[in-house]
This record gives sequence, structure tokens and C-alpha cells, in this order.
Amino acid sequence: MKKKVGLLLVLMIALLIVPVGAKSSNNFIADNSIKLADSIEATTFAAGNTVNIASNIDGALFVAGNDVTLNSSQDLLFAAGNMILIEGVNTKDAFIAGSSIDVKPSIIRDLYATAQTINIDSEISRNAYLGGETVVINSKINGDAQIDAETIKIGKNAAITGTLNYPENAKITITNGAVINKTKTYKNNISTEKTMASKLLDRLYAFLGMLLIGLILMALNKKVFTKIEKINKDLSTFAKNLGIGFVFLVIVPVAAIIAMCTVIGVPLAIISLLIYGIMIYLSVIPTAYYLGNIILKDYIKNKYVLFIVSLLIIYVLKMIPGLGGLVTFISLCFGLGVYTELLKSNIKAK
Repeated sequence: MKKKVGLLLVLMIALLIVPVGAKSSNNFIADNSIKLADSIEATTFAAGNTVNIASNIDGALFVAGNDVTLNSSQDLLFAAGNMILIEGVNTKDAFIAGSSIDVKPSIIRDLYATAQTINIDSEISRNAYLGGETVVINSKINGDAQIDAETIKIGKNAAITGTLNYPENAKITITNGAVINKTKTYKNNISTEKTMASKLLDRLYAFLGMLLIGLILMALNKKVFTKIEKINKDLSTFAKNLGIGFVFLVIVPVAAIIAMCTVIGVPLAIISLLIYGIMIYLSVIPTAYYLGNIILKDYIKNKYVLFIVSLLIIYVLKMIPGLGGLVTFISLCFGLGVYTELLKSNIKAK
């Protein structure tokens, strides 16, 4: 429940930070009220208080809002908000996060959803991964249903052709008439048995948390991000910052340990390690913004949207087995290198 509340706070604050009325093109939209029905031949991003989309989109759709209604067709769907209604949607995979999610008759291959309350009244072509406080299923799922919830209700019209997986301590009600091929329970308090849905939710929470911090920093300190924009976009500059970041990553803890050997150096070592930890945690922010200015600047004029998309790209790459570790390491070192250069430039300016 705490995670759900935290998610909603992240979404609401992030929506307040994104500039209202900013529209760089037909497929990058931020406004208080958004209503789209025309076909769009590109991946589309929309953020606002009230969002209603019924477009045919040749690409993916990314939506964030307080009250979101979707009747759209797209390759992939990513939606986050308070109240989300999905009806008449046609998509391959849908990734949905909110307070309340209602899925009415639609065409969805795989569904990934997290919310306080989830109601599924649509057939799912393959698998459903659901996490929340209360999950209600009253439709056919042509595959597995992986559920992480406190209360689970399976309606009389439900049919799960695969396996219904749920926590052994969940309160589950299966109505007469429901058809379930196989059920399996798990202990949700054991990390080694963490479900795919839980892992995806953790990634989602991490992304939204970092997104919130990044948007706040962009709004409060625009000069820093302007400096990042001005960093040379060549391989030698990238390698230089990567090397500086790696040296910083190694030297700081060693120097702090040495400082702790002296009485006078203990406070400095503690402060240094705290700052060091914060810089490591936030290292992905300058990396994402720098990356966005290399590959997306010609397509996305809105700096906030550019940051959101580039940060999402990094988090998706981190999830790829084998590649994720390398992306994390490069992102960490390069981000630390940028922070080090920014600190040096500030000291010189003073």
C-alpha cells in the first residue's frame, strides 16, 4: 500500500512540474486537458490532468495524467495516472500504473498493471501480470495470471487457461462458474521467489522516483542542465568523462578511509561519503540528459520530454540480460564524470 501511495505522489508532482501548454509537435503534447482522435504516424507522448486518446498511432503511446481514458490503437502502451480507463484499446503489450485501473473489452497481448484497485473485464490474449491491493478478474486470460495482491476476486465469467499464481496469504474468492486450469501459490516474503510482476513493479517505482528527482532538479537549477547541453558530443569527450568518473568512483572511498584514520579527518570523511553516495544514486540523471541531447534533440524540442524519454531508454536497457550491467556501469561512471566537471567549473568561476 505504501508503494501505491508513493507512486501516486510521484505522478502528481511530476505532472505539476512538466510545463503546461508545451507542445513541440503533434506527437509531444503537454496540456491541462488533452483529447486526441486523429491518426498519428509516430510514437506519441501525452501528459496532462485529463487525457482522452482515441487515435490510431503508428508506434508506441506514453501517457501520464490524473484522469486517463484510452480507446487507442498502438504497438505498445505505457500509461500512468490516478484513474485509468482502458476500453477498445488495441495493443501488443500494455504497461499500466495508477490508483484505479479498469480494463474493458480490448485487444491486449500481455498486460502488466499495478494499482490499488485493478478490474479486468477484457480478454487478454496471452499473460497478465498484476500487482495491487485488490485485483478483480472477470474475463478470459489465454495464458498465465501472475497476481501479487492482498485481495483477489475471480468472477463467474473468468477463464484462465494457464496457471493462476498468487500469494499463499492472499484473500482469494473464486466464484462458481469460473474456469481455472491450474492454481499455484507462493510465499511473497521470500526474495528468491520474487515474481516477474514484482520485479517489473520495482523497476517502475525506481524509474518514476528518479524521474521525479530529475524533473525537480531541472525546474530548480536550469543552469546545470544548460551546461550539460554544452558538453561536446564527441567520442573523446565521452571517454574523458567516463575515465574521470571511474577515477572518482575508486579514489573517494579510499581517501575517506585514509581520512578516518585521523581524528580531524573523520567529519570530512563522513560528509564526503554522504555526498559520494548521493552522486552515485543520481548519476543516471546527467547521463540521460546528455544521451537525449545526442540522439533525440532533433526530434524532441521540449527539454522535459527529452529527459523523460532518454531516462526511460536507459532503464529499459538496464533490464536487458547481459547488457544491463554494462549500461549501469557506463551510466554511473559517465554521470560521476559530469558531476566532477561541473564542480570544477563552479570552483573556477568563484
